[in-house]
Amino acid sequence: MSATIQLRRGTAAQWAAANPTLAAGEPGFETDTNKFKIGTGSIAWNSLNYAGGAEGADVLQVQVFS
Repeated sequence: MSATIQLRRGTAAQWAAANPTLAAGEPGFETDTNKFKIGTGSIAWNSLNYAGGAEGADVLQVQVFS
């Protein structure tokens, strides 16, 4: 049995404009920067740090399929 996991995704500009509050532990992926943030359930996107630190260190390689 195979499973597909999809992350919430969009460009950095789309995330910044929407500025959503992700659920605790919910990842959000920037398709143009390959950076991601993990939600806390209470902090809006623009105030979250990137996973791996403020600069979004390369801690995960992601392959995007359209």
